[in-house]
Amino acid sequence: MKKIILILASLTVLPMAALAGSANINWSNPESYKDVVASDGSQEKFLANTLKALETTITELAASLPDGQTLEMTVTDLDLAGDVKISGARTQYQDVRVVNDSYPARMKFHYRLLDSNGKVLKEGKEKLQSRTLSASIRTGSDEPLGIEKRMLENWFKRTFDK
Repeated sequence: MKKIILILASLTVLPMAALAGSANINWSNPESYKDVVASDGSQEKFLANTLKALETTITELAASLPDGQTLEMTVTDLDLAGDVKISGARTQYQDVRVVNDSYPARMKFHYRLLDSNGKVLKEGKEKLQSRTLSASIRTGSDEPLGIEKRMLENWFKRTFDK
């Protein structure tokens, strides 16, 4: 009986996964992005983790696209919310990312939405900028890259949920 339930459950999950859209993200020359600077630790690791987290967000958003559609993005610049400041004795000389209204998140990219045959359904160039910090605080943005993720979510909804 357990085997039958497991088989039935897998048959209902597999078609849903096949019906999801997908994403292909190209990070064009990420070493030259305006501000993806580690406040402490390895810059290389911070950059890789940051891009991976944002790519996961984009991929999850693209999964809501209709079956067979693919979102292609080429990111040309990224400026994380805040600015890294050199700190003093209180933080043991580790730099600190200061996030305030003066330093919004920004992202530049070109995108194309393709159908299952590769036909372009929609395309454009974007220069996104996050809302003010005070608006982000009201929405509970204490997760890592929360401001950047919400900026992408808002763009996706405006662009594809019509």
